[in-house]
Amino acid sequence: MKVRHKLLLMLVGTAAAASILVGFGAARLLRSAVGERFLERVRAETALLAASAAERIPPEDPERFAVAAARTLSVRVTLIGPDGAVLGDSSRSSEDLSGMENHLRRPEIRAASAGAVGESFRSSRSTGVEYFYAARKVEGGGPVAFVRIALPSHRVREVQAHYAWLAAGLSFATLAALSLLAYAAVRRLSKPIERMSEAAERTAAGDLSSEVPYEGVDEVSRLAASLNRMQRAVVRKIAELDAERALLRSVVAGIGEGLLVVGPDRRVEMANEAFRRIFAVPFDPVGRLLAESIRDPAVIRDLDRALEERTVVREPVLRAADSGRSFEVHVSPLHPLETGREGSALVLFFDITRLTALENVRREFVADVSHELRTPLTSIRAFVETLLDGGLDDRENAVRFLEIARRHADRMESLIDDLTDLSRIETGAVRLEVREVDAAAVAREIVARLEPRRAAAAVEVRVDLPSPFPLRADPERLEQILVNLIDNAIKFNRPTGSVRVTGETGPDRTRIAVEDTGIGIPADGLEKIFNRFYRVDRARSRDLGGTGLGLAIVRHLVRLHGGTIRAESELGRGSRFVIELPRS
Repeated sequence: MKVRHKLLLMLVGTAAAASILVGFGAARLLRSAVGERFLERVRAETALLAASAAERIPPEDPERFAVAAARTLSVRVTLIGPDGAVLGDSSRSSEDLSGMENHLRRPEIRAASAGAVGESFRSSRSTGVEYFYAARKVEGGGPVAFVRIALPSHRVREVQAHYAWLAAGLSFATLAALSLLAYAAVRRLSKPIERMSEAAERTAAGDLSSEVPYEGVDEVSRLAASLNRMQRAVVRKIAELDAERALLRSVVAGIGEGLLVVGPDRRVEMANEAFRRIFAVPFDPVGRLLAESIRDPAVIRDLDRALEERTVVREPVLRAADSGRSFEVHVSPLHPLETGREGSALVLFFDITRLTALENVRREFVADVSHELRTPLTSIRAFVETLLDGGLDDRENAVRFLEIARRHADRMESLIDDLTDLSRIETGAVRLEVREVDAAAVAREIVARLEPRRAAAAVEVRVDLPSPFPLRADPERLEQILVNLIDNAIKFNRPTGSVRVTGETGPDRTRIAVEDTGIGIPADGLEKIFNRFYRVDRARSRDLGGTGLGLAIVRHLVRLHGGTIRAESELGRGSRFVIELPRS
């Protein structure tokens, strides 16, 4: 029910109750007033009739006097003698007078004989009609001792009913007028309230631009203005919350770590895309049990522990079987005052795959360096001990031993130099000074420098590059790249083999290739060949003085130039290393 109808019903009900009470009171008052008025009239007419009877009634014709008086006064007039006999009655014929009872015992006659005005309200025994009687004693000692006027009660009731209906009609008319006034007033008062209600409903439905129109300075207008201010404040707050929610969604979506919010019933309340991607979850985990998304019991155990102890749990316990990646699980209980719920927890999955891989690389690197250094150190120590134990006396063997120790020391020095160079390159300590270089001239200079090694290996080396062959590179680092590739091609070649340096220029890249007819590289070693200390033939590499770091240095230097390098090989038929550098 609308507030308008409630107010109208209340006002109309109040007006109706007031009208009924007023009408009822008015009816009672009018009834009493009409009765009193008739009584006063009857008393006055009785006194007048008594005075008139003492002077005018002929002794021989009291009946005619009663009829004439009754006609004039419109009442029943009775004349009674001193002995109580009825001398005249306007409602009875002269023949009936003798049959009427003696009236001395009537209450009104007894009261009148005592000198007062006798009054009585009763039904007449002679006519059977209910009357109001008023009697008065006639002074003067004539034949008529008492006069009595009888007013029929139905005449009084008719007049009373008439005035009662008038009061009821007036009350009804007043009620109708008050109802109309109440409707107009309620409509005027409720219209702003209804507009407020409609505006609130529109706001609840999502229309945040609607405001309550108002005019004036009364309480309702001030309430409408307050509602408008409150709505604008709510709109601003909603906009702020939406912005914060959008920011939160963006942050959660942009987090690279897997994120879960788990409720007290162990159901997922929030999950970001990284979590689904990490664990290859094909469905939306929100609303599902945690065990449906993660099968690892260690996560469930850590979650239970974090919630029971109300503490943060960090455990590197999870390894995704599908991707082979390792994760550190952080479980943090959420404070109930902040979330409004107790028993919720935030679960973060930090990808430690790279850290694990780096740790493995570090261990392998330490092991490889230790292994590479152990061999020459062992040889040097053995030869030094031999010399100390008397080998110095044998000059020829002593010189040979010292030559071998020097060769191993040179190898260790080369290894340390390469490690230092590789470390500087990987940490970004190397800065390139790029300019245009003639790669053909650099390659020919390198071939000339390696001539003794080429001659010892009986390998043919050709530089089939047009001169000039311009490219943009750091001259020193380009020389280091080509030295490693050409030197390897000579060392791992076969006698009477060949090494060839070729190149071509494309629209946006320059390509240089170093190919040989050597032992070749197995297919499973084409990618590993650029790793530290990887050797296809470890024994031959050590005999030839290689450190196992040359190709790793080459790959890093090529990448530092913004280029790429790849190896192509067929086992037993030679290898080809292709470098591609950008022209700009």
